[in-house]
Amino acid sequence: MILSDIKDYIQAQGQASLKDIAAKFDLPESALQEMLAHWERKGKIKRLDQSRCVNPCGQKCTSCPLQCLMIYQWRWPDQDS
Repeated sequence: MILSDIKDYIQAQGQASLKDIAAKFDLPESALQEMLAHWERKGKIKRLDQSRCVNPCGQKCTSCPLQCLMIYQWRWPDQDS
């Protein structure tokens, strides 16, 4: 059931960081990455590259921890890659 709960959460949010998803479901980020990989393999979500991520400070850089920069986005059927 947790996989469908994660799917529902990301769908509702449109996109979410690994850190936010882990906090929502009270899961370790390492375990969550394996679950998110399931949806990535199915083409349902994609991990946004770091260049699209704006850090909480508003700057585009890599000074935040990696987990903050790992953003997952739900892919709708009509969405381009």
